[in-house]
This record gives sequence, structure tokens and C-alpha cells, in this order.
Amino acid sequence: MNDLSTIERRSLFRLASLASVASVGVLAMTPSMAAAAIDISQKIRIAGDLRTFTQRMALASAFVMLDVERDHYLGVLRDEFDEFTLDIEVLRKGKPEYSMAPEENALVLEAINTVELGWSILGPAIKDVVDTGVVDDAHFTKIEKTNVQVMTLTDSLIHRIMNEYKADLPTELAYQIDVVGVQRMLSQKMVKEAVLVGLEFEADAHHEMMLGSVQVFQFGMDKLRGEMLHNEVFLPAPSSEIAEKLARVEAIWALLQPNLEALDANHSVDGVDLVELAHEADDMLKIFDEISAALIRQAAAV
Repeated sequence: MNDLSTIERRSLFRLASLASVASVGVLAMTPSMAAAAIDISQKIRIAGDLRTFTQRMALASAFVMLDVERDHYLGVLRDEFDEFTLDIEVLRKGKPEYSMAPEENALVLEAINTVELGWSILGPAIKDVVDTGVVDDAHFTKIEKTNVQVMTLTDSLIHRIMNEYKADLPTELAYQIDVVGVQRMLSQKMVKEAVLVGLEFEADAHHEMMLGSVQVFQFGMDKLRGEMLHNEVFLPAPSSEIAEKLARVEAIWALLQPNLEALDANHSVDGVDLVELAHEADDMLKIFDEISAALIRQAAAV
């Protein structure tokens, strides 16, 4: 499996923040300006992680239920459960390793508390699977009924952070980090929805959701290439580093999309290599993590 481990992901973003701090003197920015930009970019990124985790945990639960790389996806559930709980505290209390200060804005704290309230419903269902190694119908139904609701709460948190701290980070860069976060989430959500159609789990509803997710994903790629408006703003053209990574995502997407369409059209998981599907989704997630880290390195250069 080629996905980033929790330790590797933490190192990726720790190094991104350190690289940004190291560049401050060269760019002649004041330390307070650079610190604020890095702080807010990390807040957006970590809140985006929570959004992604909701879909990744639901996808992992489906694969455990299907006995697709069961041990691996039980490990994913365990790691993401722990990381979700930890990241809520990071958003609230800060983390020097990521150049993040404790949160002091009352409206952002309220949004964090609301996400935590949603997590108090989703989290126990995930923890039961982690503890027992079993996904029964009741657990899976609860996870699937709740994960999108919690995802919506995390999305509201991200918008709150971006609105409250819009003076500390250029709008275009904040949007780039957020759009990449949406793409990370969709890499998991699209596969989850296609698998649920294949399992005929509320197939009509998940068919519509998957079509919407695929369209939003394609729009996101256009936005990141600077070819489509996002909230009435064209995002900057990608750097050569990011353009190369987007090309790698496109190559994986060319393989992944037909399998999603097959699951959606056939209402069956037969004939689709679900292991390969899982690998492709994880490979895309890894590349988007790399893009996110590259954008955080730009935070001190604005």
C-alpha cells in the first residue's frame, strides 16, 4: 500500500512549516506576518484533514465489511480515529511543531465545538469497529448516516476559519489550500459512494451523490489549474512542482474513473478489482497531501 502513514504525514507538514519559517528572512517579511500566514494555512489544512477523515473512515468501514485488505483498513480506522480526536485538540490548543498558536477566536472555537459534538456521535461507532474488528449492518448504517453530517460540520469550520482570518492569508492561497482539501476528501468519498451503489446500499441516493462528487472533483482539477473560477476568483496558475503533481493525479484518475462508473452502472462489486480501486484512491490522496504541503511552504512567501 502506497498511502502515507500517520508519522509520514505529520513529518510532511512539520517540514513544510519549518521550510516556510526558514524562508522568512530571505523574503523580508516580518516574523509576525509569516507566523500568521503559516498558522492560518495549517488551520485550514488540519480542518480539511477532519473533512477527509470522515469519508476515509466510512470507506475503510466498507472495505472491512467486504473483507478487502481487512487488516490494513482496520489499521486505517484506528489511525484516523486517533488522528481525528487529536486534530480537534490541535485546532483548539495549537501545535508549535506546526507553527500553530492556540485558538482564541470565539466563533472559530464555537465551530470546533460543533464538530466535536458531531464526532461524539460518529466516533463511538468507529471505535466499536476498531475494538471488535467487525462491521455489522447496524454499525455500518450508523457510520454512513453520520459521516456526511460530520463532514458538513467540518466544512463549516473551514469556512469560519477562512472568514475570520481573511486578513492574515491571501484569499487565493486560502482557496487553493481549501480546494486541495476538498479533492483529498473526494478521493475517498467518490470510491465510498461507488462501492455503496455496487452493494445496493441506498443505491439511488449514492448514485446521485457519486455523480455530484465526480463533477465537483473535475471542477476542482480545473480550478487548481487556474482554468475555472472558485468563488468568483481564478486561482493562480500552479507552480511547475504542483503542475507535475496534478498531472500524476490525472493519470490515476484516468484509471479510477472507469471503475467507479462500472460500479455505478452495474450495481455490483463483481468484476471490479476493489483492491486496485483502494490503491488508486490512496495514491491520489498521497499526491494531494504533497500538494497541500507545497502550498503551506508558500504561506510565508506571500
